[in-house]
Amino acid sequence: MTRVLVVDDMAICREPVAEALRAHGHVVICASSGDEALGLLREERPDAILLDVTMPGLDGLSVLRTIRRNPNTKSIPVILLTDKADKACIQSAAGIGVQGYLLKSQFSLTELLARVDSCLAAPVGAAPTRQPAADAPKPQSAFARWREQEEARAERSPLGLPPKPKGATTSSVGPTRIGSAPARGSPPGATTQSAASVASLKPILSEKELLTLVKEGLELKPLGATTQNVMAVTSSAQCSADDVAKAVSQDQALSIRVLKLANSSAFSRGHSLGSVKDAVQRVGIQEVRTMVMTLGVVEQYGRAVTQRLDQRLFWEHSIACGLIASAIAKARHAKNADAYFLWGMTHDVGRLILLEHATEACGSAWDVAEELDVPLEAVEAKLLSMDHCSILRHAFEHWRFPREFIAPVVSHHLPVSRIKQLGGNDSESAAIIALSNRIAHALLLGNSGNEVIYPLDDLVEFLALSPSIIDQIATRVPDETRDLKYSMLARGNEEAWPDFAASVRSELGMEGSILSVSSRPEIDAFRLFARCAASSGSVQPPQVAILYVSDPTRADEAFVRLESEERTAGAERLPLVVIKHQGAPELKQPWLQARPHAMLHAPVRIRTLIRTVRELLAPTA
Repeated sequence: MTRVLVVDDMAICREPVAEALRAHGHVVICASSGDEALGLLREERPDAILLDVTMPGLDGLSVLRTIRRNPNTKSIPVILLTDKADKACIQSAAGIGVQGYLLKSQFSLTELLARVDSCLAAPVGAAPTRQPAADAPKPQSAFARWREQEEARAERSPLGLPPKPKGATTSSVGPTRIGSAPARGSPPGATTQSAASVASLKPILSEKELLTLVKEGLELKPLGATTQNVMAVTSSAQCSADDVAKAVSQDQALSIRVLKLANSSAFSRGHSLGSVKDAVQRVGIQEVRTMVMTLGVVEQYGRAVTQRLDQRLFWEHSIACGLIASAIAKARHAKNADAYFLWGMTHDVGRLILLEHATEACGSAWDVAEELDVPLEAVEAKLLSMDHCSILRHAFEHWRFPREFIAPVVSHHLPVSRIKQLGGNDSESAAIIALSNRIAHALLLGNSGNEVIYPLDDLVEFLALSPSIIDQIATRVPDETRDLKYSMLARGNEEAWPDFAASVRSELGMEGSILSVSSRPEIDAFRLFARCAASSGSVQPPQVAILYVSDPTRADEAFVRLESEERTAGAERLPLVVIKHQGAPELKQPWLQARPHAMLHAPVRIRTLIRTVRELLAPTA
């Protein structure tokens, strides 16, 4: 028998609904408040929930958000009951994930029972109650549902989705294998189709709807009391180092983290600091204020592990980005160099905010990005009307971060041409954060949820950065990241920290290494990736090569380098992954025909690169 949880603070509404459900054959559990409902959900899992919106204390939308954040309850269908038609409430509920919405003044018990039966028959995102037959079809992905809707729209209107090329598969970027073996993966031109598909995406939320969800979520999840107290103290022009130290010291865990940061490579200048007051005097009052605000954000969004994203890996990526940004800023003698660690640390927080407060819409964007094999930020901007950088700008303004803190952080996905237009210090700082993010991705330091390798060339050239800095960072930052992530984020009785690089190596399944070659290897992101993805301690020769062609006119030069390095490594005519920029001329050199190869366009999703390598190494039929 199915179990239904009815949550309503008014017995005059709750009891008749419960009786009707029991008469219809359901087992009914009742709760008279949001807190009571969440307590019951910790003990048992109903098949459906009827949830009142307007309740004292924890209201219906807050309960719904908690349900959707919990992996054990996120797939339970929920029908909202309310006593008034509220468009903003309906939009908020839709963004969180709800399967029905009924006005108490209008629905009949017959309608209610029919709606419950409908939800139980096909709960959104949940596994079926009974074991499906072995040949049961798999549920459609969000992308497949979107594609069907767009194709149906295209039949009715000339402004729909462009038709797929004949024979194209849903996942539209993959290797085109040419030469000594038949092609595997997607057909030629598939990458162009992905770009067209992204361009044709229709929003599932308007900008106003998304901001409403996010702002409501931020109101319900304010920064902690100690953080707010430090903000209040440091707002005074008469504030002293003693005042700040006293405010920070109210929270022992925060004090430890402030000291850890102040003594890290990002901030240290000389002897080790032993007190919060020493940290304030060295770093500065306003800098410590921003540090505490950043740590407050980490505390609010730093612990949950969801099916979408392990936030330990998320913050590992963020810490790595901060350390890399700090190293580049110091190498360039950039103005306000101490701020770069905190900028890097917070650059992707907008993605966590979307996951937390617009869960279902954000999940759809992740599904579509994966299906199309494109970077997540491109789909966010089209499907959600705003990407995570724009969301972070609104969050920073809500939390009252200083204006000079915001611009560098929210511009890291802009093309270099747009970064140049920021002007002044903003151009330099935004470029450094953007480059740091790309290097952290290539070094496989954590996982921001956007598993993509981006080229480094354009940003290195814009910053006129010495290529030797990249090698220094690749050598030093992984160890610094490991030390700082444990001191800042690890808790007692916690399972072993996940290793993203190890998971990539496992998926590649190679005993040997990857030989990566380009015309400028010292600033090649794919060389960094190949080094981190190699089996630890392997003495086997390389099994596959990556040739990154940043400049098609230098492709022949890069290939000569490849052959030379193959001979040095004791390998010959390795299967080859050629990576070039989107829109660059096709490569038709004769040497490509002499070996199995695949052509990909940068930026490249890591899963696409793994799949391509595995297909090239797979035995041919």
